[in-house]
Amino acid sequence: MRISYKELQTTLTMDRLIEVVRQGLMRVEDPRKKIVSYSFQDLIMSVYALFLLKYPSLLRFEQQGDTQRTNLMTLFGIEKVCSDAQLRKVLDFVNPHPVRVLLKSLHTECHRLGVLRGYEVFKEYLICSIDGVHHYSSQEIHCENCLEKQHRDGTKTYSHSMLCGAIVHPDHREVFPIAMEPILKQDGSQKNDCERNAAKRMIEWMSGMYTDQKWLVVEDALYANGPHIEQIVEQGWAYIIGVKPGSHKTLFDLFDSRKAGKAVRTHTQIDPHTGCKHIFEWSGDMPLNQQQSHIRCHMLTCTEIQKNGERKEFSWITNIKINKSHVFKIMCIGRSRWKIENETFNTLKNQGYNFAHNYGHGNKNLATVMAYMMVIAFTTDQIFQACSLLFDKLCKKLKSRSYVWELVRAVFMFRPVNSYHEMHRVVAKEFFVQIE
Repeated sequence: MRISYKELQTTLTMDRLIEVVRQGLMRVEDPRKKIVSYSFQDLIMSVYALFLLKYPSLLRFEQQGDTQRTNLMTLFGIEKVCSDAQLRKVLDFVNPHPVRVLLKSLHTECHRLGVLRGYEVFKEYLICSIDGVHHYSSQEIHCENCLEKQHRDGTKTYSHSMLCGAIVHPDHREVFPIAMEPILKQDGSQKNDCERNAAKRMIEWMSGMYTDQKWLVVEDALYANGPHIEQIVEQGWAYIIGVKPGSHKTLFDLFDSRKAGKAVRTHTQIDPHTGCKHIFEWSGDMPLNQQQSHIRCHMLTCTEIQKNGERKEFSWITNIKINKSHVFKIMCIGRSRWKIENETFNTLKNQGYNFAHNYGHGNKNLATVMAYMMVIAFTTDQIFQACSLLFDKLCKKLKSRSYVWELVRAVFMFRPVNSYHEMHRVVAKEFFVQIE
């Protein structure tokens, strides 16, 4: 079980999480040779505050009144707010790779607090869902790191994308990003090549950064290839990866052959919560394909039949031995892959973070740095959301996280405060939400 809200109240505040991030950002190197008017701490913390407070643009953030400036100093240690142009100019030359180390710091804080107790599966693994996302696109503005897509009419689209890895669990809404990797121009011209090459670097980074953690990697069919699976297994990790008949014909043909010979095990189970019927079929020691027959895996298919008769079919490969007692659990873990899209990318795009908004492109690293900082702010929110009873009560009362964040920003703008906790208390008092 996850640690209780009551236990967490004495150990976690948003102000504590902000301090963890601040300490980490102070280890990011200032790219300037000399400091002119603004400290690097003010610059980098301004970006974090921008995303944590859900400001819609850099210009809006720059236009701070006396109350907001006082609160920026109190909550984030920001003494001076620079212009949006100056901010973009400096951050364009920041190396983005040290920024993602903050995810490790926040992960350590999660372990310290006991937040991840209820996220472990099969006693030793945390589930890591990996997927790619676009965070910038233009047919005009581009830089040396932009991906390029040539269209039939002769035009080009320039874009930035990254892979994101996040801790997920079938039974918990909150997700916790733990890795980011930019998809680079030199990774290839095809989507498959780009994401696979970036995934190789991400697995290498994760294995070096989270040395004491075993991961159960869940991914879509794009990653069901020999080199990627071998890399995962070499780390001592597990995987559950989706497969499709169109891209894994040999695997499905062999499975169908075994099924015809009655060499496939079956199990039927009804979900007690939804009444949905699941028909499972699985077989072990399957070669991945003809070219990489030395890579052996277990294959699982699930036919889902809703009460209204609607049918859906899903298929996965895994290195976890399948049996009747946990086949339903493996299915749920495989399907939890979607949480990185539903709970991470969709939240960033549609619930206040303005992920699709162009906060700046620059000529070098600005787009990537901005995307990384937004994910850092999102991770901070997810940890707090998982731990704060008061925030949970506010969300239930107001029916929307976005509305809670909007009200918190309103308090920040118009009232001097001593802490983030005080802002949440002000909102709670206004809407008659019990604080204690």
